[in-house]
Amino acid sequence: MGLFKQMKDLRNVAAQAPGMVAQAQQTAAAAQAYAAQAQAAYGMNGYSAANAFGAPVATGIAADDPRLAPIAGVDLVTYARISKAASQEGLTADGVAARAQSFGVSADAWQEASAGWPARMRGDMQLAVHFGNVFGQV
Repeated sequence: MGLFKQMKDLRNVAAQAPGMVAQAQQTAAAAQAYAAQAQAAYGMNGYSAANAFGAPVATGIAADDPRLAPIAGVDLVTYARISKAASQEGLTADGVAARAQSFGVSADAWQEASAGWPARMRGDMQLAVHFGNVFGQV
C-alpha cells in the first residue's frame, strides 16, 4: 500500500472518530439508563457494572422464599450443580440424566426439574440473578 493511500485512510478514520465517540457515549448512557430501570423494576440491590464481571449480586431472596421450593425434590442448589457439571462436561441430554442420578436425582425428577426451574425463573429477574449467583458458587 502506498504512503499517500495510508495517509488518506488515516485522514478518513480521523474524520469518523468524533461520530464513533458520540455513538459510544450514547450507548453507555442507554446502558446506564437500562441498569437504573432494572434496579427500580426488579429491586436488584447492589447492582453495578462490576456484576457483569461475575461479582455476586445481592438478590434479597430469603432462604424460606416460596420461589426456592424444590421442584420434583430438586432444590435450586442441586439444579445449579447438575447444570454446571453438564455444561462443563459438555453432556448430551442422556448424559445429563445420568449425571443427575449421580447426585441422587432420578431421571423423571430431573426431567421435571430441568423444565420447571427455567420456567420459574422466566420473568423473575430476581430469581434468575439468584440462580446465577448460586451457579457461580457451586
